[in-house]
Amino acid sequence: MNKKENVKASRREQRRAERRRTSLFWNALILGILGVAALLVVVYIVANLRPGPLAGEEIILDEGRGEVPVGTPLTFQNYPPSSGTHYDTGAAWGFAAEPVAEGYYLNNLARGGVVVLYECAEDCATLEADLKTFLEKAPKDTQFNTVKVVVSRYERELPAPIVALAWGHQLKLSSYAEATLLTWYKRFVNQGPANGP
Repeated sequence: MNKKENVKASRREQRRAERRRTSLFWNALILGILGVAALLVVVYIVANLRPGPLAGEEIILDEGRGEVPVGTPLTFQNYPPSSGTHYDTGAAWGFAAEPVAEGYYLNNLARGGVVVLYECAEDCATLEADLKTFLEKAPKDTQFNTVKVVVSRYERELPAPIVALAWGHQLKLSSYAEATLLTWYKRFVNQGPANGP
């Protein structure tokens, strides 16, 4: 091989090496972008993963979303209501010592909370202890760092001993079912029309 052919061969080898480096760079860049995109999709799906409809879940016709001052008389088509005109103030999150009026708890539902109403003729202490356990196990929501649940006795007759409500949804339970209530909460927390703390 003469000097001229050696130079040509050396240049060819340099071009091949440069093409390999360029090819490796673009392959790594494309794979990196695809990896980040896949990771973002997984994070989005996991963050927004909500349980599907539960057996016995009912969708209740929306009765409106207006707010009125506390004390304004309210009437509803469905009892217990799961939507409708409500007070401009909600109930405190947690277990209510006294029954919470519809106008207050509807404000909580509008803000993306869940309400669990109950009635009991006997052995209220056991049911109330169970419902307090549910409250302790319910996770804080990711937006407001609050357990957005109100548990209250209901002043009117309920269609079942326990009724779980979310905005426009109702679930009747014949007995305490912790796993079902936790799933209900996870399904509907922060899903109200006026999501807030």
